[in-house]
Amino acid sequence: MKNESLIKASTLLASVNLLSRNRKDPYGNLSANYIKVKDMGLLGRSSLIDDQSSLADIALGRSNMAAAGCEVIAVFNLLKRYNGGAKAVELPDLIEIFERNGAVLSGRFGVSPQAMADYLKDLGLKTNFTSDQSDFDVLAQYCPHMIVTVMNDGTNIFKQIHTFYVAREDTPDGARYFRPYNAGIRDRFRSIEDLIRALPGGKAKGISMIGISGESRY
Repeated sequence: MKNESLIKASTLLASVNLLSRNRKDPYGNLSANYIKVKDMGLLGRSSLIDDQSSLADIALGRSNMAAAGCEVIAVFNLLKRYNGGAKAVELPDLIEIFERNGAVLSGRFGVSPQAMADYLKDLGLKTNFTSDQSDFDVLAQYCPHMIVTVMNDGTNIFKQIHTFYVAREDTPDGARYFRPYNAGIRDRFRSIEDLIRALPGGKAKGISMIGISGESRY
């Protein structure tokens, strides 16, 4: 299946979820999620989330954040890093935002790439979007913050999709690196292509990338 078709399908499946669309706290998860996030020490913290497997007790629609929360985590991490966290949103509130608009099949398949891009654009961020993997490294040169969505196995869509935040790090000596978060790897890479090749399993294929141009903390 072509990337454009995958993106359109996820957007369609999110848009037909009439139960949740634009309805406050549609699944009744917000209060319980706040309690659980507080108990885990995640409220107000400045560090990023790098392991979603620890979030199984936090609900996302009819699913949970360990099973299907990678897109929410990617947006959460990006907002923590962008402009020193000026646009940061607490995790339970961000979950509720995407439960209302963007959750695919009541959250069982995460959040659509288009919904993530639209939300960031609505926040006033300079948002760029591509579904062509050959453009990822081009976009990365002028976007210090990125969200990358991949097929875990480019030959088998049934091995699921994963989404993660990437921070561009420019060092004083002129070197440029890309550091992924919640991607199953913690190294820095000289290109997005190298990063995708190094993902667990070695068969990942890019579906889309959202790039935020402008401000960088590095």
